[in-house]
Amino acid sequence: MVSQLALGWPVVSLAMFAVGLALPAWYFRGRADKRKASLQAALADAVDALRAGVRTGMSVEEGLAGLAHNGPEVLRPVLTELVRDMRLGGFEEAVRRAQDRLADPVFDTVAAALTMSHRVGGRNLSGVLDGLSRAVRQSVQVQGEVRAQQAKNVLSARIIAALPLVLVFFVRGVNPAYLEAFSSPGGQVVMALCLVSVAVGYAAMLWATRLPEEERVLRWQ
Repeated sequence: MVSQLALGWPVVSLAMFAVGLALPAWYFRGRADKRKASLQAALADAVDALRAGVRTGMSVEEGLAGLAHNGPEVLRPVLTELVRDMRLGGFEEAVRRAQDRLADPVFDTVAAALTMSHRVGGRNLSGVLDGLSRAVRQSVQVQGEVRAQQAKNVLSARIIAALPLVLVFFVRGVNPAYLEAFSSPGGQVVMALCLVSVAVGYAAMLWATRLPEEERVLRWQ
């Protein structure tokens, strides 16, 4: 509506309508990415706390129960359900359900290490947790760097795509007669072709800077 009132060009107004439709998806995707990053950072902290608890003589089950009350806040609901499932269905089944709930590659590594340690009777558990802590920390660090680089690329693509529309609004506001040629039907067709080229360019930039999805390669039955 603002675009139509400011410019009076139906083609640009439709383009702004499409951008408005995409805004919620961008917002919720950004929230999901932030939640995933905070979850993986919390997993690293939880593994460190579990390792410290085991070194003081606690079992893994006791350490997980403690984390359900005092661990990272974002993990407490999942850990609480994990502890409940341990009481009802056993350790491995509880870990498997937690793995399904989180659906996170980093937690897949944690789940595999905990399950293997449980199966072999807890021998060398401290060493396993030491290695697991280092692996999780390194994974979280790499993922953070990758997300930061991708965010820069996406921001650059959005700025470049938005610049032509910003300039159109600016010129139209400063000197309406300068762009009067685009008010005719033929001008609207040319404007539509320009907007299509911007959209194609934006999609191409996003495709060129896309990152491979994190695969869950450690799922177990």
